Amino acid sequence: MVTGEPIDHQRVLTRRAALFHPDPRLGWVFRDRWWFLRPFSEPPPQQRHLPEYLKRRVAETERLARRRLRRTLPLGLLGAAVLASLSAVMGGSTTLWVLALLAAIPWPALTLLAVRQREQARQAYELAQHQTTGGYQAEARQWRERKQAHEAAEQARVNALPEWSAVPRPSRRLDVFGGTLWSWEALLTTYGASALATQPLLVLDLSRELVSGELVALAEEGGIDVDAQLLPSRQASSTLLSGLPPRDLVDAIVESMHGGTPDAARADRSMDDRILTKVCDALGDQVTLGRMAAALRVLMGEPETSETLTRDERRRIAGELFSVEYRRQAHTNLSRIESYIHPLENLGTEARSGSTRADSGRAGSARAGSGRAGYLTCIALDSQARNVRADLLTDLIVQWVTQRITASHDSTPALVVAGADELARRHLERLSDACERRGVPLTFMFRRLRETSAELIGGGAVAFMRLGNHEDATRAADFIGRDHRFVLSQITKNVGGNESHTTTDTTGEGDSDSHSTSHTTGTSTSWGTSRSSGANYSGGGLFPDRSTSRGKGSNRGGSTSHSDTEGRTVSTSRNWSAAYAYAEGTNWSDSDSIQRVYEYAVEPVTLQHLPDHALLLVESAPGGGRTLTPVECDPAIITLDRVSTAPLPPPQQAITPSAAAPTPQWLTPPTPAAPRPPLPYAPGPPPGYQTGPRQQDDHSSQARPTPPRRQPPGETPPRQGPPPLFGGKE
Repeated sequence: MVTGEPIDHQRVLTRRAALFHPDPRLGWVFRDRWWFLRPFSEPPPQQRHLPEYLKRRVAETERLARRRLRRTLPLGLLGAAVLASLSAVMGGSTTLWVLALLAAIPWPALTLLAVRQREQARQAYELAQHQTTGGYQAEARQWRERKQAHEAAEQARVNALPEWSAVPRPSRRLDVFGGTLWSWEALLTTYGASALATQPLLVLDLSRELVSGELVALAEEGGIDVDAQLLPSRQASSTLLSGLPPRDLVDAIVESMHGGTPDAARADRSMDDRILTKVCDALGDQVTLGRMAAALRVLMGEPETSETLTRDERRRIAGELFSVEYRRQAHTNLSRIESYIHPLENLGTEARSGSTRADSGRAGSARAGSGRAGYLTCIALDSQARNVRADLLTDLIVQWVTQRITASHDSTPALVVAGADELARRHLERLSDACERRGVPLTFMFRRLRETSAELIGGGAVAFMRLGNHEDATRAADFIGRDHRFVLSQITKNVGGNESHTTTDTTGEGDSDSHSTSHTTGTSTSWGTSRSSGANYSGGGLFPDRSTSRGKGSNRGGSTSHSDTEGRTVSTSRNWSAAYAYAEGTNWSDSDSIQRVYEYAVEPVTLQHLPDHALLLVESAPGGGRTLTPVECDPAIITLDRVSTAPLPPPQQAITPSAAAPTPQWLTPPTPAAPRPPLPYAPGPPPGYQTGPRQQDDHSSQARPTPPRRQPPGETPPRQGPPPLFGGKE
């Protein structure tokens, strides 16, 4: 069974009246009051430990008393009993009795002294423990009382703090893009009610779904003078063009006809302006759209049976205004102008006759109301305005507002144009320039970010609501801009191991026997014969001196040699060698890569999924850059508790970094997941690898026993199983 208190509608209406508090606002920002809760900084008392000497004394006396009771006293009494027995056997020897008495008296005394010392030590320990515990409990009780008093005071202080801070409307011009009709209605109600508290407000509701209806109803309940005009269904009672001089009326009609087409021929525009100017001059002081349409039909020679023109006016227009040749050449222009004005002939026909009474009633209502400065004027296109009259009225309304603001020298009302997507860029820029020149707060609201709205973005502060179309969201994200940030790009974890075993067994045996014999025999014979002769001549004349000499010799010799050599060499060699090598290695790596990226400050998908009443305000910061402010524009927030109608000042108390105001979830970009903790220092070999030397076979181990592997000092012993990265346990 569900029970609860009924809703107090009167209290809700009373709270909604706070929307009319001065200082125009777009909405609120939530700031949790518990962020400013100051924790109790005094540390809790710590229980003091007993001195070690008390415990040590209790233990020592306990051991001494136990030794005296178990050993010293029984042995002493036993010795005394033995001496007493000997004395009785020996006939009551006095010496033995004295010795027995002397042996029996000291041991009980010593035992009693040890027992008393044990009790004193226990009592001292218990007294110290009681005092320590009692003092700690008293300090803890007092600490808890101080903590409860501090928390109660902090809770009372924090409960008095507001949680919703108002966001003021920025600058002179604000462009709102995106959103639904419900969010537009909420934004108009929140901003319009606060704007009405300081100055008049003019709302051009071109959405064709009456998004200004809630604001109008709320203003009427608040006693504010409201002038709501619904077009085209109630255009007869509208005061749209009332008060415009003929010259301004002509300019408004011509601009609404040709202003939306920049490539329109200047000749056509000039001819249309000349025709309307001449018609207005012929009509005198009573210039209305109905009389202008009738005059145009007279110029074209069309039947005109209405009573809006007198006979003299018809005669003068038909015969004196233009020549027959000029009317023939300008027939196309006349037909176009008449077809444009014809659907709007009855605009303001009923309001003119009752304008004086309506103005006096409006003034009386303003004086009898709540005393608020200003009134609300709302010109809206009804939901069935999907026809040519609505299209003509859309441009004509903007021209009328531009003309009124341009011609005004007094304070003009704040202006809101809801549904400006179908207006021409030339008209919007002219309206924006007129408002900026005269200090009129201007707000444009566009459903889409394309074509005209995309060309106007950036002329002032910009706010984005939900942009469902991906192209619109991408354009909005491009306008907001990109930021440099460092993000986690890659996580790499590698674990590997290797193990190798090498066994070498070499056995060699060799025998050599060499025998050598040499026999040498040599014979040498030499012989030779020499012979010489010569003649010498000296002197001169016929008979020179002459000498002659001759000689002859011969020799013969011979030798014989013989040698025998015999040798034998015998050698035997044998070698044996054994070698065993073991190698084990483990390698691992744990690396995280971070790279600098240039990404959107707000992702397009975030703009596509904004909450219904969420608004992202983008303002240019002084010196460059931009400021993003998430805003909640739901007017029902004013009915909650702890809502401020003005911006909250910065908190005076210090706030820890963790208590700073967080960004809403829909504005926060997705953050990469934190990397896993690094691998341990010694993860061990991977699964399937053997740890330690490989066991040898029986025959090989008997022949060559493998020495055990030495553990290097300071090395962690190997561990079986996989490292923690693969699910193993430490």
